[in-house]
Amino acid sequence: MQENSKDQFLKIAKEYVLNNAGDHVEVAYTEDYEELFVFGYQAKDKKIRLVGQGPIVLVKKDGRIFEYGSGTSEIRALIEVTNKLSKERLIRIFYKDYNIQNDKYNLIINDIYKEDEGENFNELITVLLKNRIQYFTLNDNNEEERHYYTKEQLEETLKHTPINLGRYFCYNNLASVLVDLINTDICFDWTLSEVKYNPELL
Repeated sequence: MQENSKDQFLKIAKEYVLNNAGDHVEVAYTEDYEELFVFGYQAKDKKIRLVGQGPIVLVKKDGRIFEYGSGTSEIRALIEVTNKLSKERLIRIFYKDYNIQNDKYNLIINDIYKEDEGENFNELITVLLKNRIQYFTLNDNNEEERHYYTKEQLEETLKHTPINLGRYFCYNNLASVLVDLINTDICFDWTLSEVKYNPELL
C-alpha cells in the first residue's frame, strides 16, 4: 500500500465501517500518527449511543486493520499494534512471509546445530518450558485432551528433528515465543508452516 493522504485513509475508514458495521453508523473520530491511522464509529442518529466498539487501527504501510473493543483505550491499541508490528519485523528476518494477524502457524525445529549442542539443546528446552508448550491427544472417547510437555518429553522429542512443535503455549502466543527464541543465543534452524485448517478443530 503506497503512502496516502489523510483524506485517503479516511476513505478507507469509511469503507471499513460501512462494510463491517453497516450504514446506520459513521466514522466519529480519527487520529493520524506517523505509521498508524486510528478511527472509531458511532450511530448516525445522535439520539442513539452505541457501546462496545473501540478504536480501529489502520496500518498505513499495507492497509491492514486491527479492531479493538471498548475495553481498550486508543493509547493501549496503539501500543499493542506497534508491539505486534515490531515482533512481526523481527520474525520476518527469519520467515519473510510472516503475518502477525494470522495465528495459524506451527513451529518446526529442523535442526539443533552441533556446535555447543548440549548448551543449545538445554537453552531451547528452557525457553519452551518457560512458555509452557502444550500438545494434544485423544482419549478413549475420542475427546481431545491438553497436556504440557515435561522436560524429559522435550529432551526426547527434540532428539528426532525435524519436529513439528505446533503453536500452543500457555503463557504467550507463538509470536512472543518466537521473539523470545530469537533473542537468545540458541543456535538452531527453525521455520514455520502455515496451517490450512481451523486451529479450533485440533
